[in-house]
Amino acid sequence: MNLLTFLYVPLVLIGMHYLRISAIGSLMVGMGILWSAYGLYRHHSKRELLAPFFIIFIGFFAYIGNHPLFLKLYPLMLSFVFLIYFIIAVIRHSYPLIGWIERIKKRSLSADERADIIRSHSFWIGVLLLNTLIHLVLVFHSDMNVWAAYAFVGWYLLFAAAIVLQIVYVHRIVLLRVLRSIWGYGLFAGVIIAGFIPALVLYIWARLKKDSKPHVVFQRVASAMFRIFFTWAPGGGEIRINKDPALNPNEHYIYAATHESWLDYPLMGSLVDDLFHLTNKKKALVWFLLPIARLLGVTDAVGQNSLYPLLHCLREKSNVLIFPEGTRSINGSLGEFKPGAFALSIAADVPVVPVVIAGTRKWVAKGSYLWAVRSEGAVYVDFLEPMRPAEGEEAAAFALRVHETIAIKRGLLQKNRNG
Repeated sequence: MNLLTFLYVPLVLIGMHYLRISAIGSLMVGMGILWSAYGLYRHHSKRELLAPFFIIFIGFFAYIGNHPLFLKLYPLMLSFVFLIYFIIAVIRHSYPLIGWIERIKKRSLSADERADIIRSHSFWIGVLLLNTLIHLVLVFHSDMNVWAAYAFVGWYLLFAAAIVLQIVYVHRIVLLRVLRSIWGYGLFAGVIIAGFIPALVLYIWARLKKDSKPHVVFQRVASAMFRIFFTWAPGGGEIRINKDPALNPNEHYIYAATHESWLDYPLMGSLVDDLFHLTNKKKALVWFLLPIARLLGVTDAVGQNSLYPLLHCLREKSNVLIFPEGTRSINGSLGEFKPGAFALSIAADVPVVPVVIAGTRKWVAKGSYLWAVRSEGAVYVDFLEPMRPAEGEEAAAFALRVHETIAIKRGLLQKNRNG
């Protein structure tokens, strides 16, 4: 049946080239009768017998009226029937698209997917109405070729465009996240590239001047570029920073920060000068990025000796960033602290600054590389009062004390945000 319906337009055009309209009508009546007989023999449903009935109907009037207008009615009648079918289905809350899509996906749709598909029925009623109106106009259009072009190809293009719009609508959240991610990662790469040359020039100039810390000027340019990134990134412009008055800008510290997202690295880099930190992925730095990473203060040491490079940095009076949880939090809860940062504090006699970072997971969460559709609320960065180990206090006990301090601050912060 589908094949005969698809071939209807070229068969009509070929027939009109060689036969009279009345002859084509009589052939259509005969073909419709044979088609109906075959359908009855195969026990086709009443819905499947509509097409041959339309062929008989159109053929009869083409034979009687001997006018090409009647030959144009078949696509119009099919479109009209589908339009009425969809309208009745929506009135009865049967929603045929749900069954069709479940058969294609070979699974049941989720509640959100079903809600989207139910809402989209009104869209498809609009598409079918538009298609029916176009067919109606072309039935009375004098040019047979225009009708043939739309009836054979044009309406397929209309429905293809509608399907694309449907996919965009159903998957609009994922598509929006992809677009936001392209924007976010593209912006991040852009600011890095834009800042590299001036940062490198200043670094070389500092080396020629025999500056004791030439990497600092490189990091300051990077810090400025990171601030641009956070201002214009998806959800950017909402970073609230609070620093305890006891923080001395002329001192160096170990910053022990909570960790929610990969964004925490550039965020801290935008706020603290002369900063060094570890990455726990040995192969995270490919060879051509390694020199840049070194200038940004990234070290990829792992294992028992991983803290030695940071101990050297502290002795050079540089700052160190450590995420004592060792991994990013999925849901914002505070994990157990590993003792490394606190053992480093004891060994180097450098105070620990607890840092509460809250909200970056709502931009890009652990386990996903996609930006959120919208960033809910501001990102908070709270630098708490510097803490030193008590006399004779071991690293594990010191870690627990800092953990409790951060937990209290996070609780107050959450209470203020909810209030």
